[in-house]
Amino acid sequence: MPPYHFEEYVLPAYQKRCRLLHEGGKFVYAHWDGDTKDLLPYARQTGLDGIEAITPLPQGDVTLEEVKEALGDDVWLIDGVAAILFDREFPVEELVRQVETCIRLFAPKLILGISDELSSTGDIERVRLVGKMVEKYNQLFQ
Repeated sequence: MPPYHFEEYVLPAYQKRCRLLHEGGKFVYAHWDGDTKDLLPYARQTGLDGIEAITPLPQGDVTLEEVKEALGDDVWLIDGVAAILFDREFPVEELVRQVETCIRLFAPKLILGISDELSSTGDIERVRLVGKMVEKYNQLFQ
């Protein structure tokens, strides 16, 4: 979606709905996946508490650092790991680096997950590996 359409049609709708839902005490998030670089500058203006499935490189068109700059310290990141890194065509070290970067940049305002979903060629052992990484991180706070 071109930014001018987002600004004219989507942004006001997000702002209105977020205001109403916040009045009711709700946490509000939206699903943004695919190529989101042109929309990220609007992230904090939406009123959203979190954004799900922003897809980082090598699958999407943004780095995690660009996502962090756009979301700041106020907006939660939900997901954050490129789905294709769970495929065997990519070195497992690349997956590990992306998970570590995601945790470093976004925790504690992070619900770590796969952006957007595990494909049929995804390796379940890599999912387990990420689970172990998260367990290890969480032990730092017990």
